[in-house]
Amino acid sequence: MSAPVDNSATIPVVDFRRRSMVLRWHALGGTWTAYEFPPSLAHGVALISPTGTNICVYGQGGRLLLQIGPNQYELGENSPRIICRSGWVLLGLRRRFLVKSGSGGILFSHRYWRGQGRDFFHWLAQHAEDQDWRTACRTQWTEGLAPATLSALLRQ
Repeated sequence: MSAPVDNSATIPVVDFRRRSMVLRWHALGGTWTAYEFPPSLAHGVALISPTGTNICVYGQGGRLLLQIGPNQYELGENSPRIICRSGWVLLGLRRRFLVKSGSGGILFSHRYWRGQGRDFFHWLAQHAEDQDWRTACRTQWTEGLAPATLSALLRQ
């Protein structure tokens, strides 16, 4: 289920790859800009892609939102479902990330090569299926966390 986009929203989020970097996430278009002086609180995590679609998961207004480009989805109990699976043909080196609606329709699909570093798609899929994680993040991230605290949570 798509959530309405707050056109005025810029949300401070931590960059998944460079966890010490706080970005200004623009909810209107799913883009970002750098802060000259980062704020003391962050509200989510973004995966910035130099060639593809930017993705962000953040707390705002008591909701946990997943944004893929300009499209926003509330991570609730029933929808959407986030899946990350390995392909067996290439010994698990190729993965597919899917976001499915409650009715099973594909909202987003992305195939990628599993790299040596931390994998945002795998991390998100593992955590998003946990209701307790979604509930905690919805509250904590809406209120904001120190970027260092949020970065430490990404290592779990």
